[in-house]
Amino acid sequence: MKIRWAILGTGTIATEFASHFQADNAELVAVASRSKEKAQGFAEQYGIPAYYDDYMELLADEAVDAIYIALPHSHHHQWIKASLEAGKHVLCEKVITVNKIQLDELVQLAEEKGLYLAEAMTIYHMPLYRKLKEWIAEQDLGPLKMIQASFGSFKDTDPSVYYFNKELAGGALFDIGTYALSFVRNFMTSKPTEIMTMGNLHESGVDESSAIILRNAEAELATVSLTFRAKMPKQGVVAYEKGFLTIMDYPRSTKAIFTSYDGKVSIIEAGDSAQALNYEVADFSERILNGAKNETLTYTVDVLEIMDKVRKDWGLVYPFE
Repeated sequence: MKIRWAILGTGTIATEFASHFQADNAELVAVASRSKEKAQGFAEQYGIPAYYDDYMELLADEAVDAIYIALPHSHHHQWIKASLEAGKHVLCEKVITVNKIQLDELVQLAEEKGLYLAEAMTIYHMPLYRKLKEWIAEQDLGPLKMIQASFGSFKDTDPSVYYFNKELAGGALFDIGTYALSFVRNFMTSKPTEIMTMGNLHESGVDESSAIILRNAEAELATVSLTFRAKMPKQGVVAYEKGFLTIMDYPRSTKAIFTSYDGKVSIIEAGDSAQALNYEVADFSERILNGAKNETLTYTVDVLEIMDKVRKDWGLVYPFE
């Protein structure tokens, strides 16, 4: 049996999703856009059987089991809710919603409907991280002490693009910070209970650069550095008492280097970065087919809670909230 997928949206991430779509337990059967021409062109280009110029018409299609939402952040809550109400499982591009209140409502709705809801966060699905957790459990590394995650990207400030558009929930936190915070949460023993931050807002009103410090009940510390106005390596460092892991390009990483306190080096490798979105599809489809626990959603909720706190400290509120 295969899970039948449909895409809402035909932008950049939808294009990547469709162009690489390949999973033994899934098939892509429909796409919707506000424009009939775009929907038809997209469907023809990627061999998708059905296309719609109305999102609600796609959601009424009984041949669709799961929806992949590839719309701007500001539209996520509306269309996740509509998809769940239509009886569809939902995998939504990051950031899943703009605040935890929205997410809590959707989590409850999904539970009531007996449906799966998850964020399309590559870190939770890349084979490397699964292998790393197994590797860490087998080693005598001592307690986790510190995590560092940086991500810097130089973005055009053109307001027609969502990066610096407050109406579309732009800003570095939602675009790249969600990766850094998900990376941190993936390794922390429990969710952070103490959150401190400093942030710089761009003249457009969205966050441009920030630093975030986290600590949990186990006294594990994490620092996150983000900017939309300078390049920085997508580097994560996870330090245990007896050594540290270095993971480059961590959103889709396939390799980690462990350096022990006495200088010995171990290399852990798994996966293919080009298959990142397919790992998401395969995992999500497998959960639906086997009724498996939706473990990643707990981490997603924790990350939204952190984002709410730091945005409150910065005074960043979106017009539609």
